[in-house]
Amino acid sequence: MKEEKQNIFDRELYEQCLEKAEGDKERAQTFYNHRIKVEVEPASEDLDQREKWPMLLPLLILYALGTVGVLALVFGFLANRLGWW
Repeated sequence: MKEEKQNIFDRELYEQCLEKAEGDKERAQTFYNHRIKVEVEPASEDLDQREKWPMLLPLLILYALGTVGVLALVFGFLANRLGWW
């Protein structure tokens, strides 16, 4: 019984893929394989959302330190040339 339902589902899914592929059986098979693979594999977490902030924070810190460093060098150079100390 379960195999029969699975076969009906597979046929319906393949027919949907064939319709989407506009009659091209090779493209339909590719669509079908992709849909089956997505349904079989568990949903993976969104890696973009997970990795966004951990990568952004160190970059912000490095850019801030670099900016302060460059400003300090420019200030030191100008202070030396203009005799501020």
